[in-house]
Amino acid sequence: GPDFGYVCREPLFEATTSLDSFGNLEVSPPVTVAGKEYPLGRILIGSSFPTSAGRRMTRVVRDFLYAQQVQAPVELYSDWLSVGHVDEFVTFVPTSDTKRFRMLMASPAACYKLFREKQKEGQGEATMFKGKGTAGSFGRALIGKAMLDLEAWGKAAAKRGVDAPLRGEADGGGRPVAFLRLHQSRRRWAPLVSPPQITMIILDADLGVPKPFGPVVGGECCLERQTRSLLEPLGLRCRFLEDVASYHGRLGEVRCGTNVQRRPFAFKWWHVAP
Repeated sequence: GPDFGYVCREPLFEATTSLDSFGNLEVSPPVTVAGKEYPLGRILIGSSFPTSAGRRMTRVVRDFLYAQQVQAPVELYSDWLSVGHVDEFVTFVPTSDTKRFRMLMASPAACYKLFREKQKEGQGEATMFKGKGTAGSFGRALIGKAMLDLEAWGKAAAKRGVDAPLRGEADGGGRPVAFLRLHQSRRRWAPLVSPPQITMIILDADLGVPKPFGPVVGGECCLERQTRSLLEPLGLRCRFLEDVASYHGRLGEVRCGTNVQRRPFAFKWWHVAP
């Protein structure tokens, strides 16, 4: 259409991986880092450690993104996930205070802490994915079973330094999300306990959050309750959307099949110089 353009980058001799999908491409809100302003934000992409033989975004795409100096990319370690996308463990939500936004990070440690509390309260037999037993082998998982997996994950995460700490609301806070080991021999991991709430669709103050189907305690999903307690004080509203059969069972989430039409910047962003 008029005033619309696109660019295509394809590798000629390089194999592509899941990290080349654009669930692995995020952009932060406008930020200032060490006195340098980034009025169009920073590009975030998932990668492996530089010294490892893990997956990385194909070079032709990485080179193209790095050429966009005005949004100087930041690479985050995401190859510990089975799909390996940066949007599986980090996102940004708007706020009306002076900070203007919060970065949210998924935290297996926060999930472990929450499940441990419920277990001590005598809720260790609470069922996850209630009514969704056919969704997968994890459909009838109990808190007690999930605790064993999370404990193993926590020890491995501590060695790798990949878990986000549970912080106060002023810093955004860790979101309780559980990641389970998928292929231990290949050191791959996948979010199999519950749909990661972090992969949400953001409509101003309304958040379309994947319904986690966590343990129901006192008639309410404890993961939903914890998520609301972290985000509602920021003036945000959580709308939990079921996507188990449509996306989660196929290693995706609600944002994989939805999009949002945004208002462009009022200034001529294409004139911004690095």
